[in-house]
Amino acid sequence: MKRQAMILFVTLSLFLLSGCGQAADTDNPPEIAYGQDVCERCGMIISEEKFAAAYWTEGGEARRFDDIGGMLAYISEESEDVASYWVHDFANGEWIRAEEAYYVLDSQLMTPMGFGIAAFADEEQAQALAHGQEGIMIMPFAKLLDMNITMPKDLHEDHS
Repeated sequence: MKRQAMILFVTLSLFLLSGCGQAADTDNPPEIAYGQDVCERCGMIISEEKFAAAYWTEGGEARRFDDIGGMLAYISEESEDVASYWVHDFANGEWIRAEEAYYVLDSQLMTPMGFGIAAFADEEQAQALAHGQEGIMIMPFAKLLDMNITMPKDLHEDHS
């Protein structure tokens, strides 16, 4: 009986201690295991780094997405307090804060879920992708959030 009580005590102690782990570092992007992690919205495996996006909730939970548009749609559909948003720079694949990026919206750009959004850390690179092409828009993250996107077609309507 003593042995069972000791095992139960140790098990409960470990369980309680595991809940006392470090808080999520919302000042850095969540890790994504490409080819393994699945998109929070569509459930597909996240495989293309340059289109992947993520955010941290205020509660320290990570949300990962295979397409920037999927993240925007999820945000429109769910009510969560967000601590930080993250996207990949299309030019070099590095994580950047979503609020600091310039977004190119191009219905011809093939992204995992068809939203046609690419993020750039550098405005000149965003302009270069859009240069001379009709129907391509460049906008900041705040404007994308205001669009309440739920489907790819929502992006490519007139939002001037």
